[in-house]
Amino acid sequence: MDGLHLVKPSAEYEDQLLAYVKELYDATSTFDGTAGIRNFPSIKFWIKNLELYSSEETCPEGKVCATQFLLVDGGNTLLGMINIRHTLNEYLAKIGGHIGYNIRPKYRRMGYGKKMLAMALPYCRDTLDLDRVLVTCNSSNEASRRTILACGGIFDGTSFDEADGETVERYFINLR
Repeated sequence: MDGLHLVKPSAEYEDQLLAYVKELYDATSTFDGTAGIRNFPSIKFWIKNLELYSSEETCPEGKVCATQFLLVDGGNTLLGMINIRHTLNEYLAKIGGHIGYNIRPKYRRMGYGKKMLAMALPYCRDTLDLDRVLVTCNSSNEASRRTILACGGIFDGTSFDEADGETVERYFINLR
């Protein structure tokens, strides 16, 4: 796992992002942590939308600022995505949390989720000046639960996501 790093999405990754989206659909997987990539007509528009969320001045009303990263290896292969919300609104405080993440289906069960979440925590502490972050997962997602716990997650309780009909587990990770 040497050579892993987080990068901002760019046109350089367009082909890999398109393949990633196809893999998620083919695996009937969730799009958690992808900043709604499936809702855009092109990667170009998705990247432009990410820029809107980068500052208070351009962030859509009712939304929170967020930063999107891609996890890539030393060969620049796209392995996963992680979305970091700078603050919490009512929905995020109950269901979504500060961080959503996703590992490309063909790279799952290799430890990349844990590594990516661990790599994102210093950004939350040092750049966003957060003391702790809320990370959530569906109760049925054992892999995500293990990832959160491995990164220091402390169970806080559950919420019910009416939209998905799922029980969501809430964990805080202390950053200081």
